[in-house]
Amino acid sequence: MKRPARGERSRGPRHQGKTEEMFHGVRACEALFARRPQDIVRVYVAEGRRRQFAKLTAWCAEHRKGFQIVADENLQRLTGSLHHEGVAILAKQLRRWSLADLLQGIEAGSVTGPLVYLDGVQNPHNLGSILRTAAHFGAGAIVGKAGELPPLSAAAVRVAEGAAEFVPVCDLADPVTDLRRLAQAGYAVVVTSSHRGEPIFSASLPPKAVLVLGSEGEGVSRAIDAAANLRVSIPGTGAVESLNVSVACAVVLAEVWRRGASRS
Repeated sequence: MKRPARGERSRGPRHQGKTEEMFHGVRACEALFARRPQDIVRVYVAEGRRRQFAKLTAWCAEHRKGFQIVADENLQRLTGSLHHEGVAILAKQLRRWSLADLLQGIEAGSVTGPLVYLDGVQNPHNLGSILRTAAHFGAGAIVGKAGELPPLSAAAVRVAEGAAEFVPVCDLADPVTDLRRLAQAGYAVVVTSSHRGEPIFSASLPPKAVLVLGSEGEGVSRAIDAAANLRVSIPGTGAVESLNVSVACAVVLAEVWRRGASRS
């Protein structure tokens, strides 16, 4: 590791705690600093990113947070990734929401837009891509069964390009019962399918919806499908069996956004 320049705190690399994550990537780190600076533990910046993150390192110096200017190979070792993009922040893990958090946000008006339910989707990179799409099209939250939703790992957060700081991920302990609770809050359950359902572009989509996306291998589970108020499909040539789940999410959310924009 390079010797710290004058004015930098020079303690060695800090041991990562069990409730901490080494986040990396330019957009992910910018959003973390903007949204929850109080959670920052230590910062690592490559020489080539020093000017871009001057405000962050100045904040670290002011608030007595450790930071270092390091070589790219050390960032690769610290993050375990070739895609660190020249910056890493050791910080508290992103907090997962419960159903109570979600319902409180809905009631308070801080959670708006459709909810995205991921059923059996376990790839962290897909979660990152879906978070990015959800933020772009104004989805209120990503929800799914506790223990099945992927973790908000550093890789997922980097792929999300900052969106993980804006769109909460909510674990449901009992999905079928919890979907009924959301129905009481005015949400309809809209299940997407590759093979059946009304075409998404002509279906009568409800203004408040939980949009259900299944895994590419198994699709939507029977228990969740049975809770559907509406089933929709994404029409195409049929040359391939289905779309990647993150791509399907983008198509569905874009159509929901388009209709909302046309009504406003």
